Amino acid sequence: MAKREIDLNRCLFHYTNVTCSHCETICPKQAIKNREIDAGKCDNCGLCTAICPTGAIHSDTDYDSALTAVQNLEPQVLMCQKTAPDSLPCLGALNRRLLWALADQKPLAIDTSHCASCNPAVAKWLEQEIAACNEALQEAGKAPLKLVRVKAAPAPAPSVPRRSFFRSLFTAAKEGATEIAAAQVEHRYAFDPVIWLAKQTPPVKPAALFPGLALKSPCNSCGLCTMLCPEKALALTKPSDNAPACLQFSPIKCTACGLCTGNCPQQALELLPKFQGASSFPLDGQPPSKPSTCDSFKLSRG
Repeated sequence: MAKREIDLNRCLFHYTNVTCSHCETICPKQAIKNREIDAGKCDNCGLCTAICPTGAIHSDTDYDSALTAVQNLEPQVLMCQKTAPDSLPCLGALNRRLLWALADQKPLAIDTSHCASCNPAVAKWLEQEIAACNEALQEAGKAPLKLVRVKAAPAPAPSVPRRSFFRSLFTAAKEGATEIAAAQVEHRYAFDPVIWLAKQTPPVKPAALFPGLALKSPCNSCGLCTMLCPEKALALTKPSDNAPACLQFSPIKCTACGLCTGNCPQQALELLPKFQGASSFPLDGQPPSKPSTCDSFKLSRG
């Protein structure tokens, strides 16, 4: 039985002027309703993890460690547990940003040969995400993702000498007891793709597959967008006392959740479907809005 839950402190449902039902819409098993996950229906595909704009999905899968393990492979190959028991339970948790981060550093292969028969929704999702990543890789002059079929290697049968039989039997019993005890401890892992991307070395390069931002009308530097952004993709800087403020935008951290555009008092911000290179926006130097303007924003909890 899958172990997934939604962190309501991260979920966008309690904010005004923005709606989000991505996890509920994408779930192929209709296991998510009213921000609750039905463990009996959930098949642990991870599509909710891939699409959540705030990393609000907690699960029993340590995606962070799994992706790091892929980076250490030579060659770098993404596989599910049908091919390699120590791999991801399903490749549905991947999105184009994660694929780009892996493929930008060195060639990346992915085995999706089981997806169509196992979970058609995951196969469809991966097809579009791989295509978007390959388009960005082509523009950057890098090798596209290689679709491969990895043959699962059978586990070799352990050879136990006669003299070691009883010792092995005792060891196996001891290890079995340890595994049973460990299985009784439930682990929950929070995974936010943005945090994983932000800690990569060298830093992940922005590409057109990340969201973009534009100023469509004058901004008065009130700073509300920087306070609301759940991924800290926006920051106000001021080089000197006499210089106007500057809005800094990180496409790597932006998930296009819409909190900034939906709540800007001046309606100055516009999200773009593709990053076009603009990450620094000098403002006009107008004084910040009066506190009452920005403070009129209120949380509306559902």
